[in-house]
Amino acid sequence: MIPSSYKEKLKKYETRLIVFFSNPTVNILWYGLIILFFLSLILFPTIFVLFYVIKEFSTIQTEIIANEVYRLQIFEALSYSVTVSVIITIIDLIFGLPIAWILVRREFRFKSILNSIIELPLAVPTAGLGFSVALFWGVTPGIAEKPIFALNFIQDALPILVLFHFTTTFPYVVRSLAAILEEIDVTLEIAAKTCGASKFTAARTVSLPLFRSGVATAMILSLAKSLSDTGGVMTLLATIGSLKQTGTTVIGEWKHAYQDWKIEGVPYEDLLNNDLASLLPPDPETLIPSMAFMSALMIFVAIILVFLAKLFAKRAKVPFRKVIPYFEWKISDGAAPKARSILSFGFLVIFVIIPSFFLIIYVFQGIGGVNILTLNDWMIFGQSILFSVFVASVATIANVTVGVPMAIFIARKNNRFSRIMDSLIDIPYVVPSSALGFSVGLFWTSQIFFPANELFFVVMAHISMTFPFIVRNTIGGLSELDTSYEDAARSLGAKPIQTFRNVTLPVVKFSIIAGAIMSFTRSIGETGATLAVSPNSITAPVFIVDLIKNQGNYFFAALTTIILILISSLLIFVLRAKVTRRRRR
Repeated sequence: MIPSSYKEKLKKYETRLIVFFSNPTVNILWYGLIILFFLSLILFPTIFVLFYVIKEFSTIQTEIIANEVYRLQIFEALSYSVTVSVIITIIDLIFGLPIAWILVRREFRFKSILNSIIELPLAVPTAGLGFSVALFWGVTPGIAEKPIFALNFIQDALPILVLFHFTTTFPYVVRSLAAILEEIDVTLEIAAKTCGASKFTAARTVSLPLFRSGVATAMILSLAKSLSDTGGVMTLLATIGSLKQTGTTVIGEWKHAYQDWKIEGVPYEDLLNNDLASLLPPDPETLIPSMAFMSALMIFVAIILVFLAKLFAKRAKVPFRKVIPYFEWKISDGAAPKARSILSFGFLVIFVIIPSFFLIIYVFQGIGGVNILTLNDWMIFGQSILFSVFVASVATIANVTVGVPMAIFIARKNNRFSRIMDSLIDIPYVVPSSALGFSVGLFWTSQIFFPANELFFVVMAHISMTFPFIVRNTIGGLSELDTSYEDAARSLGAKPIQTFRNVTLPVVKFSIIAGAIMSFTRSIGETGATLAVSPNSITAPVFIVDLIKNQGNYFFAALTTIILILISSLLIFVLRAKVTRRRRR
């Protein structure tokens, strides 16, 4: 029991703190510090590489742009990334919209199961996901004994990369489409049907034209996620034995080569023996400008693609308003809707769920055996898990601390500056993770007053990368809260901090927890940003990439992926159970 005298003292201190933070000047300074933190420690390091390229443009022009062979190789990797991203975005929209529509507009027995199935691939780290997809679809020359039920017929990099990115982006796209579709008033469809329109006609001509913002959001998510992935692409291409490289993998490989040459003392001639020998610049001193140039190109391309996605969603003249009554009535009733649902569910299982978890069959089949595992392997893996959890936890706590006030500023301060911040928040998400990691590392290593610390670099890269998840989820929660409740609390004498604690927080805390879950899982499964900022920092996904790409230890890579899935799923389950329990109360 706490003595009453201590309780009185704590109450006095609490009252003083409430009065202090309710001061308008303190309030302005607080928001100013939050915005300064975001601009100086998150946004500017994320795009610092652009300023570096401008500063070193003469060197880049002389050593890279003027070299036709080298220039063409860089643009080949970049164009390959863009091609895959555009293809997968189109596929995501074609197949994601029907499933999102079924989840929102239809009621059926197994709806809750379908909801859970769609989220399952999110628990798989992309490094392990790339390996699993390669096991199921690809020709794997390094694995003598093939897992049972494996198709093993794709050898070309382009189709298998498309299939891989489909598994990584599809859950995000479906969730985004479903969330925005729920906000569209269904009574408009009902009105159209009472006037004689079929279900399909009402949905196509009434609801879908109002759905343009959802299409734009889904396109942005798909483009950003497919452009960002590094670890999954590296394990996928290594497993099928392809020498093809994308823009993000080139940045990670170059960073590793630079680390070996500069820090480990590996002779530069030895670096020319690897798979990227044709992409390495002739002069080792130009590796940093080369990485900066590639990162700047990736950032520029990502921003252009996002802009085009928004423009397309805004101006596209689809769906066509011409109605074919007989045909649309036929596909609106009877067996057609059931067939669409069965096909959608089957498509989800075959192209998303099975490839995502196919490595489980590989492990249970025991290919490779456990005899190749040593105590040192398990110790390194345990350390990598602890390191991943530590980085993800620090990044999530920092993002919640700074992101929630930023979300309140954007949602509640209706002015030009808040709208500018609202636009800038999404930049770290849009920037490909390898480019972001390299830019963050370049920024902090250029600060002469700050000692080089790779752990700090990795944490800051993960904070920048996951910051939008907290802010966007909290803004979504705030938009659901009627401001009249906050106004009523303040009119009754509540200070701003009391209003937030007693009125706002109970409503938005579930959105904050949802954002924290997304931030944590995104961080714990990230590879590209870690490799780009510090190749020597061994997180669990980096360890999995090394097992597959450098050691060829496929069995241990699959086993560690499953362990990482279980750990991530357990943490997500605990957080979700806590949210559900509080909601019931």
